[in-house]
Amino acid sequence: MKRASFYLFCVIIICFGIISCSQKEHSINIGAILPLTGDLAPYGENAKNGITLLAEKINNNGGIQGKNINMIFEDSNALPEKAVAAVQKLNNIDKVAAIIGDIASSPTLAIAPIVNKNKIVLVSPAASSPDISNAGPYVYRVWPSDVFEADRMADYVKTFPNKKIAVLYVNNDYGQAMLKEFKTRLMNSAIDIIAEEKFEQNTIDVRIQITRIKKTNPDFIYLISYPKDSIIILRQYKELALSVRLLSTSSFEDNLILKEVGGIAEGVIFTSPIPPQEDDLIVSSFKTDYKNRFGAEPGLVADFGYDALLVMLEAIKLSGKLTRDGIKEGIDLIKNLNGATGVINFDKNGDVVKPSGLKTVKSGKYVWLKR
Repeated sequence: MKRASFYLFCVIIICFGIISCSQKEHSINIGAILPLTGDLAPYGENAKNGITLLAEKINNNGGIQGKNINMIFEDSNALPEKAVAAVQKLNNIDKVAAIIGDIASSPTLAIAPIVNKNKIVLVSPAASSPDISNAGPYVYRVWPSDVFEADRMADYVKTFPNKKIAVLYVNNDYGQAMLKEFKTRLMNSAIDIIAEEKFEQNTIDVRIQITRIKKTNPDFIYLISYPKDSIIILRQYKELALSVRLLSTSSFEDNLILKEVGGIAEGVIFTSPIPPQEDDLIVSSFKTDYKNRFGAEPGLVADFGYDALLVMLEAIKLSGKLTRDGIKEGIDLIKNLNGATGVINFDKNGDVVKPSGLKTVKSGKYVWLKR
């Protein structure tokens, strides 16, 4: 009986191995490094949903070149060290053909040297630091660089000559890059930046920084922050009785802010990537399919996650190869790809070319000020 049991065990193991090998032969592994926990988890989950939607759609229609897409999701918590551990796993163990990620700039920059060394295409759905433009030949992004946002906001404040601006920014790659670009754009203009105050991500108290800014008597405060920190800042801004006009970045467009601080956000002006027209067939189809699949409207970054995977599939189509080198070869051939976020083209640095507009909070809703 023992010998029979042993033989049965061996047969099961062999069969399992055959099935496993068969599954590998009929699929292509694509990795995704996203913040699925932590402060940026809502964005990470939105991007994951967008990616999942497209992967399921492709698989339900026969896959790509006869192979299913096997998405392997890893949680970065928006931290560089966790993103590095995730990319090592995806490269060494999962042998992925390409990687989507990250949402935030710091983890994206941390994994850039690794994907370049191993010649793996990385497409970020939302990392925006200008430093990513020089992160290497295998790094791409479908979200526009901070350069577009900072330039757009600088152009806006230039319409108010002789005004004074204070900047309150998160002390990381994102905040520092935005501040640098904003200052560069305002050089030799009639606008004065009279204060620069930084705070650490996940802060619980910015009263000291806000008090310092209040003493400088600015006309505007430019807030470069993430939603959770922005909520804290807005509450303490009101507590300290400031009435200075607030400006911000695209990360301000989070319904959690409106839910938590209500009228305090009224009138805040911020930059936002200009989306395609609502009647665009691909855009409307994406929104309908997303709502049918997840029971809700697409959240911020969901369409960018969708398009990050779409870029990889288009690269495979153009090169005719499912390999790492094939994806790299194909992605450099992409021209005028129609996606859920509009038309996609990359410049020589792997940056998507998309303009930004201005939005504001009016009657508790996000509305366009200038497209």
